[in-house]
Amino acid sequence: MKKILLFLMVLSVFNACDSGEGKIKKVKVSSDEMVLESYANGSPRIVRFFKEKDGKSDFEFEKEYYEDGNLLKEGPIIDNAKNGLWKSYYRDGTLWSEGMFVKGKRDGAIKSYYPNGKLKYEGTFKMGEKAGQWNFYKEDGTFDQMANYMVSGSQDTVTFELPSQGEQEGDH
Repeated sequence: MKKILLFLMVLSVFNACDSGEGKIKKVKVSSDEMVLESYANGSPRIVRFFKEKDGKSDFEFEKEYYEDGNLLKEGPIIDNAKNGLWKSYYRDGTLWSEGMFVKGKRDGAIKSYYPNGKLKYEGTFKMGEKAGQWNFYKEDGTFDQMANYMVSGSQDTVTFELPSQGEQEGDH
């Protein structure tokens, strides 16, 4: 009897140590919401929202959370890939970045912000690669530098332009 109790205690310790973090755990929460992955503390990490069509669930939107439950990022899903405007947030809820995706790749405008809400950089992606003019800003919001990305074949050409003295002094 003691051996059986010892075995059950050891088994329960091993089960308690298995956090399950990173494993897909599909748990239907409501008629249109499913938790795909959870943290060790049980709070949801990835939640997808779906519509039932012809007896099949089609995911339409995804939210990812920090372990403390604050929203990390969110955006639309089509065919299990990011599609449309996605937003990411700092832990305090301040907007971190926003950018477009097509078929799971960055495609279109992107903006990133400092924690104080000021613009950090803005640019464009073309099917996952930086393209065109990108502008970078200092934490106080003043212009810092510009880069041009031109994709030709498999080689990227990047040129940087620093602001003139007048721009550095706050003319923007």
